[in-house]
Amino acid sequence: MTSRTTEITDTHRFSAEAYHRMGEAGVFGEQRVELLYGKIVDMSPIKSNHAGTVKRLIRLFSQLLPSSIILGVQDPIQLDDYSEPEPDLSLLSYRSDFYVNAHPVAEDIHLLIEVADSSLEKDRDIKLPLYASHGIPEVWIVNLQDKQIERYRSPGPKGYTDIHIFLPGDEIATDFMKAVEVSAVLGV
Repeated sequence: MTSRTTEITDTHRFSAEAYHRMGEAGVFGEQRVELLYGKIVDMSPIKSNHAGTVKRLIRLFSQLLPSSIILGVQDPIQLDDYSEPEPDLSLLSYRSDFYVNAHPVAEDIHLLIEVADSSLEKDRDIKLPLYASHGIPEVWIVNLQDKQIERYRSPGPKGYTDIHIFLPGDEIATDFMKAVEVSAVLGV
């Protein structure tokens, strides 16, 4: 008898609407997931170094951001009908309802920040191209493994064309916020 392996090539692509219904029905339980390209993707458990870095960023941005910017923390953004990632931080245009009535969309976003340790490969290879394809103007990957901040600007269909690495001792700024020391972000 011959053994035959069959590869599954057809998969179901979930819409954001179906994803929300599954969440409301308790399908995911306590598992942290996000919707990327129609696929429900497990999120890495948050380690203390990651959580502390997010808290440090919240404190820095809370002191520096103008009132015209809303700071989102590990909140979903709606990029299209099949992608609803949850970046660690999102800097959003001010809206009087504070996004109670709908998740932010690409046009609302000034900057996304992903704090990456075990998620570094996923953030670079999966989420970054998704953000670029939707015109997110600026993304930072706070790379805890290499103790650096990777800044991506100028999105296009093939990704970001303006990429800069900031190391401890450097300063990093945005168009709407004065510079912060990379060491202060990384806690080094």
